Amino acid sequence: MGILLVEDDKTIALGLEYSLQQEGYATTHKADFVSAQEYIETSLEDIQLCVFDLSLPDGSGYELCKLVKQKKRRSCHFLNRCG
Repeated sequence: MGILLVEDDKTIALGLEYSLQQEGYATTHKADFVSAQEYIETSLEDIQLCVFDLSLPDGSGYELCKLVKQKKRRSCHFLNRCG
């Protein structure tokens, strides 16, 4: 299963990516809205699940989810850090 992980915090992204890969999942990490948007436009066929940070420096994970839902029926999950 291919998972698209969009998270701008490197520490969180590395931890999530490591954990997912240890469970056998193929992951693609993007650190910002624009690179994630470009990936969604060109490579969504490779992805079965999307995990988005709600608050990105250059956009919103919610907007990325809307883009995914317009193109394909994929599950979107959100990350939100408080504090």
